[in-house]
Amino acid sequence: MMLRGAAARCALFAAMMRFSCAQAGVWGVDPSFGLVGDYSTNAQLLNVPHTSDTDGALLLSAPTSYNGNAVTLFVTPSFRISNSPGYSSVTSDYEHLTVKGEFDTERDVLTASAVLAQDSSLYYDYLTDGGVGVRRDSWVADLNWDRHLTERMEFDTDATSTDVHYAQGNGIPTLTDYKYSSLSPALGWNSSERGKLTVSASVGLYESLDGSTSSRNANLQAGFVRQLTEIWSLTSSAGYSRAANRLNGETEHLEFTASGVPEIVLVPFTLESSQNGTIYSLILSRKGERLSINATASRQLAPTGFEYLSLQNAVELSASYTYSDRLSFGTDVRYLKSQTPQQQAATQAVTPKLFGLSANWRWTERWTATLSASYVTEVYTPPTPSVHVSSSEVSITLLRQFDHIKFQ
Repeated sequence: MMLRGAAARCALFAAMMRFSCAQAGVWGVDPSFGLVGDYSTNAQLLNVPHTSDTDGALLLSAPTSYNGNAVTLFVTPSFRISNSPGYSSVTSDYEHLTVKGEFDTERDVLTASAVLAQDSSLYYDYLTDGGVGVRRDSWVADLNWDRHLTERMEFDTDATSTDVHYAQGNGIPTLTDYKYSSLSPALGWNSSERGKLTVSASVGLYESLDGSTSSRNANLQAGFVRQLTEIWSLTSSAGYSRAANRLNGETEHLEFTASGVPEIVLVPFTLESSQNGTIYSLILSRKGERLSINATASRQLAPTGFEYLSLQNAVELSASYTYSDRLSFGTDVRYLKSQTPQQQAATQAVTPKLFGLSANWRWTERWTATLSASYVTEVYTPPTPSVHVSSSEVSITLLRQFDHIKFQ
């Protein structure tokens, strides 16, 4: 599966490159490197005796872009090389390659992208499968078509395919390899200069790669976008979602042969369940010269590294303040409640909360220093009573940007 996916990505990339080279345009590279140091009291959110971790890493990135008459292409390789072996630290090694191409006409925008990544399942924000710390290989392919039907009406459709593989960790496996594909068409109508009405739908298929579980989901939503003032805007949508879950397995059954000898045979079985309910998304944004605020509340079915789609209720408040040309501050508060059905067991509920602060100082024209601190708590059930774990983290990053390199 991974080989076929890699071949498809290479073909897509080669086609983009061939098409781009046939056009008249300019290539450019913006290379950078950085150093990061991180201290965490409990990076994996362990509920057993543990020690704190102090790690460092080297960051390398070379964003490359091409701009033609109607074609734009981005190729971004990025790497993190850590001093700690394995994938159990926040600064674990990663290798990412992102390719994105965009083709524009008077009424259409066609965007194709592919992301190939090798990193750790230990996410910084613990919002999906954090706290595990094993190698994670993934690829994502996305195709988006946006067409202006009239001056006021717009049609958009997005097709996405994701494939994720996890390495085997210590103890009982908690993450499952999976693939997820979805198709999401949407229709928008500009009802006024400041208002827009939307109708969107989505269908998706989530499958564990061992064939044991699957989830088929579909949803329909209606929403609106409103520019409240020059700096405030509101985006909202709400609808109904339905997911059908299936478990395929085998159970032992005692049978007797024709001669009356008992024997144990494996009998296949299928169990089905459903997840139905409302979903919504509400985003309130403020974009000012110095202060920007973004508040989000949502409920959705999302793919994770567990057996089925997870129902996620999320709330996030983030803000950034530009004090001067060189100094800016940021804060981020997140809450998530994720509920995932289990194979013949009680639903697993995980509730992480995160509070973070950051400061960015543009030391010189090319050097930027970032200091960040965060506190994470997580509550999960089963077992009963609930288990509470937490971690504090402080990190500092020095980033060096080089001059833009332009070539044809």
